[in-house]
Amino acid sequence: MKKTLLVTFLALYGLSGFSQSAKSPLMGWASWNQFGAKIDESIIKGQADAMVSTGLATAGYKYLNIDDGFFNGRNADGSLKIDSIKFPKGMKSLVDYIHSKGLKAGFYSEAGENTCGSQWSGQPGGVNGGMYNHDQQDADLFFKTWGFDFLKVDYCGGLVQKLDERTRYTAIKKAIDNTGRTDINFNACRWQFPGTWITTVADSWRMSNDINFIPGSKAQWKSILGIIDLNKYLAPYASQGHYNDMDMLEVGRGLTAEEDKSHLSMWCILSSPLVLGNDLTKMSAETKEIITNAEVIAVNQDTTGLQAHLISDNGAGLQLWAKPLNGKQSKERAVVLFNRTEAPVAMSMKWKELNLAGPATVRDLWSHKDLGSMDSMYTTTVPSHGVAMLKVVGKQAKLQEVFEAEYAWINNFNLTQNSEVVSGQGRVIADAKCSGRAKASWLGNRADNYIEFRDVYANVAGNYTLTLTYISAGNQQATLTVNGVDTLLKELKSKPLTPATTTISVQLNKGNNTVRLSNASGWMPDIDKIQLDLNKFEKKTK
Repeated sequence: MKKTLLVTFLALYGLSGFSQSAKSPLMGWASWNQFGAKIDESIIKGQADAMVSTGLATAGYKYLNIDDGFFNGRNADGSLKIDSIKFPKGMKSLVDYIHSKGLKAGFYSEAGENTCGSQWSGQPGGVNGGMYNHDQQDADLFFKTWGFDFLKVDYCGGLVQKLDERTRYTAIKKAIDNTGRTDINFNACRWQFPGTWITTVADSWRMSNDINFIPGSKAQWKSILGIIDLNKYLAPYASQGHYNDMDMLEVGRGLTAEEDKSHLSMWCILSSPLVLGNDLTKMSAETKEIITNAEVIAVNQDTTGLQAHLISDNGAGLQLWAKPLNGKQSKERAVVLFNRTEAPVAMSMKWKELNLAGPATVRDLWSHKDLGSMDSMYTTTVPSHGVAMLKVVGKQAKLQEVFEAEYAWINNFNLTQNSEVVSGQGRVIADAKCSGRAKASWLGNRADNYIEFRDVYANVAGNYTLTLTYISAGNQQATLTVNGVDTLLKELKSKPLTPATTTISVQLNKGNNTVRLSNASGWMPDIDKIQLDLNKFEKKTK
């Protein structure tokens, strides 16, 4: 893409000036996938130079993150030592160099005593290199003395020590705050969704094991698909400035061009941080064109802060993903038609699936072409392992009326204690009999194990009919709470493994409303969805 075209798209999508919003996912590069622990000062400087000279910094990639491989134990006073052979001028000098390029500098540490490199990559200097018992001392060094702007905190040592994740990451966040720096981007690298508490502690958090980085191997593509599947129902926990981290990108490291485009497209529509993992000094023109696609990047950087939902899945590899752009109630949608199969397939989307009515315009974000206005749907052939990534703008937006439980806030999802997930807590389970092929299960039996639908938007305050679809294991009950008003739902019964419904009249406020289902003393039914007649005043409010 020519530079003038890139600038035009960045301006069009609100990225003018090439400065990344604090509310949008981080963009940058990290050393681990390409170099592992074999890093040194010249490698990092070379990547910084390339990030600028190739135009990646202009495209929004600003953070240059130094991963594991530089530790050398601690001094007698407990201060961290850096490998002086690899980094002879020290970290302050290196950060100054990175900053001189107009970039931001990222650092790596560990929540426990010993780093991942000390356990798995032959780095004995990582023993006692973690932040455990050194939180404030290390935070002051990283951010006040050396001047770093980003911190990734791993959990190899923490896992061995069976530390409590919430306790450790909260303490580290407090230490960061105590430095007085308010611009630090903090990533918790726990290799699984750490629990809903993380959404107010970190700017991003890893929700999977490491991406498989064996260039050219089939395992690499399978690893990417596996991470997408793990992130399928984590959208409720993403918000402005807080994102599910799908790990570093493998674009330019052995996948096919179609797979590279699919990889980037899915990371963008799922609002993951975009952290490149390739060697920027040996990047092909094809790779550069893919990772600097301003229209695709703009989907990722949309400051609404939403993560895409899986709108439809045929169960055989064909998926439709979508999310609103430029506001939750806007008429704009980013869409990915994803063909995970081994052959090209014709795929379609209907405007009603996107809560749009009337005709809509379609733009192809990879070919940079306007495809025109269409009445009710769009069909195209999607290549094997490929995507069609589109921007759809409707004439009219319909209020969302169906709210799938798999996309509700499940308060105790992945609740952890001392490195173990606590059993008997709410989670999403696949169920082909449910409307979205999934349901929320293991809810209730304690006060904090509830489910909330947090984005029920009404144009008019008034009475609405709420229909709850559920699957009961017997005669169960739940408390329905709408904007603080409780209704006890008794005798929630269904046929075995079969969805049933009950209807309730509820009072909604104009604007956003929250619907909660809870049971502090017993198990609730599995929840499929709720549905409200939110568009019934539509003609009166045009």
